[in-house]
Amino acid sequence: MVKPRAGPGKWRRCAPGVLCTGLMLLLLGCGHEEPGEPVESIDSTTKADAPAAASTGHYESLDGPDALRADTGAVQTDITLVTDPVEPLPRPTEALPEDASCITPGCHTGLVSAKHVHGPVAVANCQSCHEPDTGGHIYPMKRQDNLTCTFCHPVVGSRTQQHAAVEDSGCVACHDPHRSDAKFLLAQPSIELTCATCHDTPLEKHAHGPFASGQCTVCHQPHEANATNLLRQGDQPDHCFSCHTGIQVKVANSPFVHEPAKETCTTCHDAHTSGFPYQLSAPIADSCFVCHEAMAERIKSQPVSHDALFIEDGCANCHDPHAAAGPNLLRDRADHLCMRCHNEPIEATDGRTIADMQPTLNRRFLHGPVRAGDCAACHSVHGGENARLLLESFPDTFYASFDLSNYALCFSCHSSDLVLTERTDQLTEFRQGDQNLHYLHVHRDKKGRTCKACHDIHGSDRPDHIAADVPFEGSQWAMPINFGKTDDGGSCSPGCHE
Repeated sequence: MVKPRAGPGKWRRCAPGVLCTGLMLLLLGCGHEEPGEPVESIDSTTKADAPAAASTGHYESLDGPDALRADTGAVQTDITLVTDPVEPLPRPTEALPEDASCITPGCHTGLVSAKHVHGPVAVANCQSCHEPDTGGHIYPMKRQDNLTCTFCHPVVGSRTQQHAAVEDSGCVACHDPHRSDAKFLLAQPSIELTCATCHDTPLEKHAHGPFASGQCTVCHQPHEANATNLLRQGDQPDHCFSCHTGIQVKVANSPFVHEPAKETCTTCHDAHTSGFPYQLSAPIADSCFVCHEAMAERIKSQPVSHDALFIEDGCANCHDPHAAAGPNLLRDRADHLCMRCHNEPIEATDGRTIADMQPTLNRRFLHGPVRAGDCAACHSVHGGENARLLLESFPDTFYASFDLSNYALCFSCHSSDLVLTERTDQLTEFRQGDQNLHYLHVHRDKKGRTCKACHDIHGSDRPDHIAADVPFEGSQWAMPINFGKTDDGGSCSPGCHE
C-alpha cells in the first residue's frame, strides 16, 4: 500500500497492486451514488464549503483525517469511513489530475462501504478496468463485455457446458463489479436469491438438503462444467453418488440393479423439491408405473387387490428401487417380506380376518414353496382373480363337487392322477392296500372332500401336511383328523366317524 503523501489533508491513490475481479461501472461520475447508499464523509466540510462546480483540487484534498479505511473482506484499504453525510458533488467540468482519487467525500464513497469490496476498488485503482477520462468525466471500460472480468478471472471457456447467464447477460448478471455485502460480490444478498432471479423453483413439502438451505453451488458450478446442468461431480448418477455413497455401494455390489439407478436418478426423483416423499416426481406407485405399464394395467384390472401396494411406501414396501441381492429387486426373501405384515392377524377389506402366519411357519413340516420362502409360487402378490390372491383355482369350502379345474392350483405342481386313479400302490400313502383314498374322498359328485378338509396347506407338525384338526364346514368346530401311517398306506379317524 502506498502511504499518504506528506501534508495534512493530502493523499494520493495507491499504485496498482491487485488483479481485477469483476466489471466496473461504465461511468464513474460524482453525485451518482447508488440508490439507498448513504454518502459517507471523513471531513467537516459543510454545504456552504462545497463549490458550485467541483474544482479539480477537491479530488486531491481532504480537510479531515489523513486516511480512509474500509474492511473489504479480502483486501484492507487505508480508508476510514465516517457516516456523516455529505452533499453529493456535481460532475466535474474539467479533466482531473492524473493522481486524483475517485473516492472522496461526495464522490463514490459508497463503493467502499460494503462488507466485501473488489480489490482494485479497495485500493482506489480504478484504471485496472477503466480507461482515462475521455471528456465529460467519462471513463470507458478497457475491455468489453466479459473480457473485463475474464482478463483476471478465467472462469469460462475451458469446459463443455457454459452457464447461459454468463454468455447472455454477462458477469454482472450475478456479481456487483465494485462491492457487496454478500460473498463473491454477489448482486443479491445470497447465492439462493442470485439463482432465483432466473430459476424460480418454489419450495415444496419435500426438498433436497442443499436446495432447502439455499446452497445451489453445492451441486452446481456457477460458471461452467463438463457435466450437464453444470453439475460439479459429473453427470448422473456419479454426481449424486458423491453424497449418496450408501446407494453407490449398493448399486456397485448388488447382482440386481434398477436401470434408472445406473443411468439417471432424475428419472424418478426431482433434484430440488417435490410434493412427494423421497423427492419423487410423482407418488411412488405412479413413478413405477411410468415404466412398468403392463404391471400398472394388471394391478388396476384385477378384482382382488393386495393392500400392501396401497399403504405406506407402496411398491417400495417390497422392492428396493435401487439395487438388491435377489431377483425382482426384492428387499428380502419373499417370505420374510410377507411376514412383515402377516406376523399378526389382519383385518381384510372384505371384513374377514387373515390369520397370523407366524405359528404355521414354526411347524416341523412345511409346504415346499413355504419352505423355500416362495410365497409367490401360490399367491399373486400384485393382485389376482382368485380369492386369497391365489394364482389358480382352489376350493374355498370343506365340501365340493369334483371338478378337476377346481384344483388347478394344486395340480400345477402335483399330479392329477392322485384323484383320477382309483387303484394304486404307489401314487399316495393315503390308501388302504391299493385303494386310493384320495380318489375315494375327492372324486364325488356330491360332498367331495377338498384338500383343506385334511391338509394344513402351509405347514403342519405331521408328515404330508396333515392337519391336527380343521374347521368343519359352516361351524366353529375344529374337527380332529387323527391320521396314522400304516404299512400299507395310512388311515385317519376323524371326528365324524371311527
